[in-house]
Amino acid sequence: MLKKSLLLLDYDGVIADSAQPVLDETAAFCASQQISFNLNLEDFDRLNPATFTMLAKICGIPDSKHRNYAQFLFDELQSDKRRIPLFNGIKDLIDDLSRHHTLCVVTANHAKVVENRLAHEQIQNCIDTYYGSDRPGSKADHIRQALDHYAIPAADAWMIGDSVSDIEAARHGGVNSVAVSWGWQSRSLLCSHSPDLLFDTPQEMHTFFKPN
Repeated sequence: MLKKSLLLLDYDGVIADSAQPVLDETAAFCASQQISFNLNLEDFDRLNPATFTMLAKICGIPDSKHRNYAQFLFDELQSDKRRIPLFNGIKDLIDDLSRHHTLCVVTANHAKVVENRLAHEQIQNCIDTYYGSDRPGSKADHIRQALDHYAIPAADAWMIGDSVSDIEAARHGGVNSVAVSWGWQSRSLLCSHSPDLLFDTPQEMHTFFKPN
């Protein structure tokens, strides 16, 4: 079947409800390193780009400890006791839309983390390619790689993210930008950067991309 569009989904904040778990584990890491921690979810609006490295910077983790912090998150957020929940409706969205569109994940997270999490839901094979931090290049680079690989016109490609940096990556990658308001950054901040589309629920986005 000829697939209609290329949908490029961020993971954290679009597929996975990871903001509070990431904040909790960041606080735990800081406590283990005797680093003062006083961030809350509203501070995610300060992240540009919205990455773990930038979160480390704004909460005062020294550069010399960034690698240790990243490994700590990798270990803790993959453990069964801390399995990140998916947003309500996302599993059905991915399963259904994969029948009609080419789906890729474009994330600042490690691709294996994402694939392992989706495997728990038995939807890992709905994603055609995982573009993660383990690949060289930026999100915009990965968007362009996906366009080339799948030979889909940029007008039929959509980068779906929950942050200002995702909107910017879409523009730099030459594709349509879709912002979702259920993730890491606030609706008002996302609106101020004029994405091409903005959705408030996974169900609303599912309806938009589901063929008639």
